[in-house]
Amino acid sequence: MKIRMEKINLIIFLFMMIFTFSYAQLSKQNLNLNHPRKLEENINQTILLGYENYNYSAPYDLVYFDTLFYLKNWSDNDIKFMTNDLLEHFNFDATVYYEKANETTQFTCKNNYTWFRNNYYSLDYHYPNCTETGYCIAKYRCELNITGKGVPRKINITTNFTNKDINNISKISYVSSSAEALKRDLVSLKYQKDRFKVLQNVNFTSQSPNSFKIKGEELDNFYDSENIYLITTVNNSPKKILCSGKTAKDNSDDGYYYFLQSKGSNNLAGANLSYTLLNYTTGEERQYYMAVLDFAENSKNANGTILPPKVEYKKNSGGLSTGGICAIVIPAVAVLLGVGALAFFLSRRAVPSPPIKTIGNNTMGVVASSESALHQ
Repeated sequence: MKIRMEKINLIIFLFMMIFTFSYAQLSKQNLNLNHPRKLEENINQTILLGYENYNYSAPYDLVYFDTLFYLKNWSDNDIKFMTNDLLEHFNFDATVYYEKANETTQFTCKNNYTWFRNNYYSLDYHYPNCTETGYCIAKYRCELNITGKGVPRKINITTNFTNKDINNISKISYVSSSAEALKRDLVSLKYQKDRFKVLQNVNFTSQSPNSFKIKGEELDNFYDSENIYLITTVNNSPKKILCSGKTAKDNSDDGYYYFLQSKGSNNLAGANLSYTLLNYTTGEERQYYMAVLDFAENSKNANGTILPPKVEYKKNSGGLSTGGICAIVIPAVAVLLGVGALAFFLSRRAVPSPPIKTIGNNTMGVVASSESALHQ
């Protein structure tokens, strides 16, 4: 009786362990869903936007191009390194393809004092007041001497710029998908822009894997166009998305915004539009325009990513996902198997024999019977 009670108590204890473990697994899943990790905001940001203005100077055997940076929320004190007294520079690796060979080499980039703020730029040696608009666009001139090597046919940047130092106070905090797309072939970037503006507080008004429409602030009707190319990557491949842009009234709040929407059918699932470049390609004046998409930090899609198609899943066991069910059932089955094995082991233990009762002496009857048989 005592052994049987021990079995019952052990089984009850193991079932309590199963319940506690399963509840802990479920609680852990709910904790992750209900308390997402908060992202730290970087107040002073340096965003690598892309490249432009490729040139080859035959007399000097020199190739050069401009690298564009978006300096977001920089103060006057942050930007003093751009004065004439602090000529900062940085290097990066690239592969240069010539007609008969290729080589891995380094470009050297220096600030050329070309600044853009609120559509205007200056070439003097005085740093601008970036606090008026909250942003500045800066250019670095990147050069390489190629004496005796011929004319480059293709140049591909190979350096990973994330967290790379560009001067003594700043690291690159973000690399746009435009920069990722344009670094594949710098030789084709013949255009040069001299009017930059940032489309701020951008939000999606609609999106699908094939199209999108967004709205933002700070662009006026000078930027209205039917021929705008948004430069990004889709599935790690460069892509130029033809768009139209127009300033219009939003009936939801009677405010005026700049609306940008894609044209035609595109495969855009997973494309990241955050800090991408808008290249205006037509019009005598607009061909010198460039705009940057800056998504609102509190928007639903603040990272600017076009979502893939939704996949519907049937809910099981009160809405738990398949992974959640497996996380509960598998440990429970393992413990039950352990209980069964333990119960089988206990049932196989030798049971003590009951006390042997004393049996009376019946030998007299046996002897008498034997003697009777012999006398017959």
